Amino acid sequence: MGKLPISVHILTWNSEQTLERAITSVLDCAEVLVIDGGSQDGTVAIAERLGARVIPQRFPGAQGQPLMNFSAARNVGLEHTTQPWVLCLDSDEVMDPEAMKEIQAITTSTNTAAYLVPRKYVMEDGTVVQRASTYPNMRIYFFHRDAVDGWQKPVHERVRLKPDIVLRRLHAGSLAPLAPLGVFRSKLTQYLKIEVEESRGKGWLHWFRRIVHTVRSRLIATIRLLWIWLTPGFGARLPLSYEWARFWYGWKLVVMTCPAFL
Repeated sequence: MGKLPISVHILTWNSEQTLERAITSVLDCAEVLVIDGGSQDGTVAIAERLGARVIPQRFPGAQGQPLMNFSAARNVGLEHTTQPWVLCLDSDEVMDPEAMKEIQAITTSTNTAAYLVPRKYVMEDGTVVQRASTYPNMRIYFFHRDAVDGWQKPVHERVRLKPDIVLRRLHAGSLAPLAPLGVFRSKLTQYLKIEVEESRGKGWLHWFRRIVHTVRSRLIATIRLLWIWLTPGFGARLPLSYEWARFWYGWKLVVMTCPAFL
């Protein structure tokens, strides 16, 4: 069989520890684009050895530092795509083989739909986390190129779907190793910096809407968390330290984006 008509997009920055696993899980796809942020380790060499095409995220002077606009980098990938279907994969993730079977069947159709791709965490011992307050953790990471107008938002980015596009869901998805707690908190801190910059000058109404959204999401997460920890025996749970880190992020987001402090 030939390669699947899919362009896989992977954002990288010093990702040599996980990139090979990510690319290997999607080698059935016709194109793998590694959208790199100026890696100084073996990321580029690994990508090229596995047949991926490496393109820069930003202009040369902006490379080599933490990414402040994820949508802009992902839109670079769309500009270089040569295949009709796009699959996004984080550099530390792997695609579940069952998800790849689903995707193979979808690419034989002529529709221009978009698909929510679920993601589950995997602990260091290989245990898949089956229960977390953020589940179902789904993102529109698989779509026909003609179904979207591009990516939006600098962080927690999402695609802009064209009118009347059908949104469906894959049953299987990606698996992401659970980073050490310190690394996990560092990522949240970086996201906070981006959110603060994005909020400057947007005023009190923007901030109030953020409060409503954050409080609502945290209340839902609290209910889920209580259910998860009061009903054991239904699969591995995300450690509470990671759950608390997310609550900390929500609180800091409300405080740090307040117009009074910007």
